[in-house]
Amino acid sequence: MGIAGVWAGIVTILVFFLSLLTWGSTISGWVYARLLGIAGMRILGIRVEVAGLENLPTEASVLLVNHQSNLDAYFLGAVYPRKTVILAKRQMLKVPLFGIILLAARTILVDREDTASAKKALKDSTRAIKEDRNNLWIFPEGTRSRGRGLGEFKKGAFVMAIAAQAPIVSIVNQPIEHLVDPQAKFLKSGVHHVTVLPPIPTAGLKLRDADALALQVRQSFEQEIAKFPSN
Repeated sequence: MGIAGVWAGIVTILVFFLSLLTWGSTISGWVYARLLGIAGMRILGIRVEVAGLENLPTEASVLLVNHQSNLDAYFLGAVYPRKTVILAKRQMLKVPLFGIILLAARTILVDREDTASAKKALKDSTRAIKEDRNNLWIFPEGTRSRGRGLGEFKKGAFVMAIAAQAPIVSIVNQPIEHLVDPQAKFLKSGVHHVTVLPPIPTAGLKLRDADALALQVRQSFEQEIAKFPSN
């Protein structure tokens, strides 16, 4: 875990300077993901096997990913597409250097306790997809599950997808217990599985359909997680 932290620090410093040179572009976010996910996995001795790469979007889409820990950035770097912006908590701006990277990469920031902030995030996400043709990356649980299984999917992600009439692409991240010993804070080498599911269209759906869509997508995550090897 210590090695993972050191590498994340190195990548953050490198991408911080890149973000200053490419301010307003999504390239710094993509480079960050690639450096963590590809180089980082080699350093840590973990091989990520991705199924369904053909399902990665060819049009601006909403990408939904189950969120387990800070290590997700390593496991998911290989599937993070170009022209992608992230929906993140505004509190992330407080993280040194990383907060600047988020701003530079056009991250959509939201304070879920603030109604005005949530409305602005909805407007910004619709523009990012429909006008800028960017993908929108969202952790629909809203926070890390920390090994407690799949959390509740918040309605906001589905409202955003419907508002933009954008397809939903689910990226299912294998539970990390086979690689992480949280008590010893030790990260083992091994194979980690990620599955990209076929896109779900939202064309023609109304905002009133968001709850049913959230249930449908969450069930697809549960079914796919059950297929992963347990060790």
